[in-house]
Amino acid sequence: MKFHFRVIFIKEGKMLDNILKLFKKYGVLSIDDLKEKLAVSSAKTFVELVKCLEKLEQRAIIIQLPNEKFLYMEEKLKIEGIIRLNPKGFAFVYIERLDIEVYIPKGFTKDAMTGDSVLIEIDSSYKDRRNFEGIVKKVLERNTKYTVGILTNARMFSFVKSDDKNIVKYIKILNGKNFNLVDGTKVLVEITEYATTNFEDHKGIIIKSLGHKDDPGVDILSVIYKYGIPNEFPEDVLKETETISEKITFDDKYRDCTKEMVVTIDGDDAKDLDDAISVTKTKKGYQLKVFIADVSRYVEENSLLDIEASKRGCSVYLADRVVPMLPRKLSNGICSLNPHVLRYTICCDIYFNDKGYPESYDIYPAIIKSKGRLTYKKVNALYDNSEKEKEEYKEYAPILKIALELSKKIRDNREKRGAIDFDKIESKIVVDKNGDVLDVVPRERGVAERLIEDFMLSANEVIGEHFYWMQVPFIYRIHEEPKIQKLRQFFDIASSFGYRVKGNIEEIEPYMLANMLRKFKGEVIEPMLSTILLRTMNQARYSTENIGHFALAAKYYTHFTSPIRRYPDLLVHRMIRTYLFKGDVSEKTLIHNAEKLAYLAEISSKYEKRAVDCERDVDRMKKCEYILKYQERTFRGMVSGVTNFGIFVTLENTIEGLVHIKAMTDDYYTYDEKNMFLIGRRNKKIYRLGDEVIVKVVNVDVDNQEIDFKILTHRPLIKKRKSKGRKI
Repeated sequence: MKFHFRVIFIKEGKMLDNILKLFKKYGVLSIDDLKEKLAVSSAKTFVELVKCLEKLEQRAIIIQLPNEKFLYMEEKLKIEGIIRLNPKGFAFVYIERLDIEVYIPKGFTKDAMTGDSVLIEIDSSYKDRRNFEGIVKKVLERNTKYTVGILTNARMFSFVKSDDKNIVKYIKILNGKNFNLVDGTKVLVEITEYATTNFEDHKGIIIKSLGHKDDPGVDILSVIYKYGIPNEFPEDVLKETETISEKITFDDKYRDCTKEMVVTIDGDDAKDLDDAISVTKTKKGYQLKVFIADVSRYVEENSLLDIEASKRGCSVYLADRVVPMLPRKLSNGICSLNPHVLRYTICCDIYFNDKGYPESYDIYPAIIKSKGRLTYKKVNALYDNSEKEKEEYKEYAPILKIALELSKKIRDNREKRGAIDFDKIESKIVVDKNGDVLDVVPRERGVAERLIEDFMLSANEVIGEHFYWMQVPFIYRIHEEPKIQKLRQFFDIASSFGYRVKGNIEEIEPYMLANMLRKFKGEVIEPMLSTILLRTMNQARYSTENIGHFALAAKYYTHFTSPIRRYPDLLVHRMIRTYLFKGDVSEKTLIHNAEKLAYLAEISSKYEKRAVDCERDVDRMKKCEYILKYQERTFRGMVSGVTNFGIFVTLENTIEGLVHIKAMTDDYYTYDEKNMFLIGRRNKKIYRLGDEVIVKVVNVDVDNQEIDFKILTHRPLIKKRKSKGRKI
């Protein structure tokens, strides 16, 4: 369908005029939006609306986007987005409000760098209406002001090659003589002047020396600074922390729960113990008490501690260290629910019936004294009938037996309502005291881990629902439903294996996907299909608007259980203290919280992503360091990704590498995007997700975090199965 000049010489009727006015005002509209704004109520009027849209599409006045919405196309449409550059010179700009990517050819990116906010111009005469092409007109906001790189000294000046592969140009250092650093030093640089032509370098100044690139720990420190994560607490924050009293005093505000059998269950190396539990049997069922460290007692709003915590957003857990959200006096000390010491907590006290459904609850401040610091490893061993752990945990056996009983019922109930459980295998990097990698192993998620997860989810749901019905400003953990176009691809792939889903993709419900996961659970293809399904999911985030949590199939959900290491949880505790314990629901307080929480929810989501990206970066780097020792060795793996440039293979220890299409020399392979496989032109051999392969490590690039494999043997996953269910 070709684009025309947008001149309408004939009158199209009142509806068409009204539609055009709406598009000129809003830019992007769906059919539902148009139905609502035009008050379309009859089938006849709806048919007229569809015909008008078809006419506007034919004249290229509007185009339909992959997300089913319509975009009004001016002759030279200017729009803002975030740019992502490719080392080869071209780029893509993501337009969030349209959920589309626009291709920018080489030479038309101006001086933009990856992550910058840019103004682009899309030429409406471009023929492919689904693959947009444009040019960068202006850089609106710089995303990269600071970067980490390796210093090299030349005769007249020094320069830095950034660790960030998106920064291709060198940075000429203007203050190198002030530091007198040797070649190979890792430095934090502020870019003061951006190169505007291909013949220029950026200019910048050294802010901090991190140490020589070969020094122990400098590799991880470099990644921390790369992401702009605050690594040291300012002196005034530490001074404020020192003024906090460690004394615990009993008063009427806190219930005395020090005599109760309260325990913590955490990883062996955990030091910030946020949560503790108490579980008992009642006449009607069970009583679960989830005690969470009362951090809001110590970190008051607008204090220096609070402002610093908001800048960090969360603690960051890396291979050999933790970058904490709060100073260690709080995170590992007076807030951590360590055994046999008094601690202030907030308790979510839930009564369940004998079927494991919550029937009533209470929320109150409590003082506890944990009776034991239990570990996942030993509790799992106890559940596996280990004699050693049975003896060591003898006094905790009754509570652990009841806890397991309740946990199973809670989990069964959550599965019945349609919650999706992605049993994704994660990795654990084992390092020595110098940060060198000793091993990479899959991280276990046993019965004890699931048990604590069940109890924490229950508390989060109770707190979320309570404050939703109070109708006060609050912060929720939300998860939107998947995008339809991504789901379609998943269902196409699943159906090729004989797995089909009942229901309408336009009205997707969590239970449909949960049922799908159960169908192939335990099958060879489970890791592959569950990974693809996971990739269709949106990222969960924080919001003051409660729209529920899709993956958990929960109408109300928040984060309450980790205030030591997550800022939103601290905010939730602060709201509990304000609304419930103080009873302050005054208009002034509600207005203040409504204004502040929306911003804090947004930056908390942003900083959470920053932490996740940093953790993944360190994991990839350490995995490269580990596999470097095994070049030319062979490993068993599974095809975990297929692209037009090759296939990704994940080894049994979770390390992932690429088999580039250029290295597949037995045939000429082409990419089938719909079915996500590579197929040979001559031999018709197919490489698809889930296939088992034996690969050899042929190259490792630690700096760029890239691992290259070569396939030695290949075994297809399975033949096409008989269909199970009805197609969507």
